[in-house]
Amino acid sequence: MAVTKKPAAKPAAKKTTTVAKKATQKTAAKPAAKKTSTTAKPVAKKTTIVKTAVELSVTGNKKIGTLMKEFNKQFPYLRLKICYSYARQAVAKGESISGIDVDKTLASVRRADSGGDISISGNKKIKTLEKEFDTVFGLYVQVCYTAKDGHRYYTSGSTDEMTLSAFNKKCEADGCKKDEWK
Repeated sequence: MAVTKKPAAKPAAKKTTTVAKKATQKTAAKPAAKKTSTTAKPVAKKTTIVKTAVELSVTGNKKIGTLMKEFNKQFPYLRLKICYSYARQAVAKGESISGIDVDKTLASVRRADSGGDISISGNKKIKTLEKEFDTVFGLYVQVCYTAKDGHRYYTSGSTDEMTLSAFNKKCEADGCKKDEWK
């Protein structure tokens, strides 16, 4: 007599497993109930607006007019006066000085043996900025402002010790006029 084997009960087990998985997925998909407390106070969200400081990059291929415009945009109560290095002696003698053509690049007007880059940020001291222009480009630079009476001044003495941002804020508080580069 021949013995026939019965198929194993594996297909039934698979169905049970699939049904069990679906049941587990349905219960896991339900979000947990939130607990509320009558004594808990809602937390107010604080929104902080951070004004990021812009750092101006000054390279030899930048036009003087572009630099002056960018500087004035960053520090609206201040302006740069950029002159050839020999202007320093004229200022010392009390003579008036004229700036460099704004359509020229820094590389075309700098001293032949100079070169490099400068970065201008709000935390840089005025005297440091003026010295860097002399060292890197061989140019005489002054940070200037216009008082509320319309008179224009160069920074000197204690104001040269201030940072650009601090002096810009001081000029604003003192009622100085905005210098709008055009």
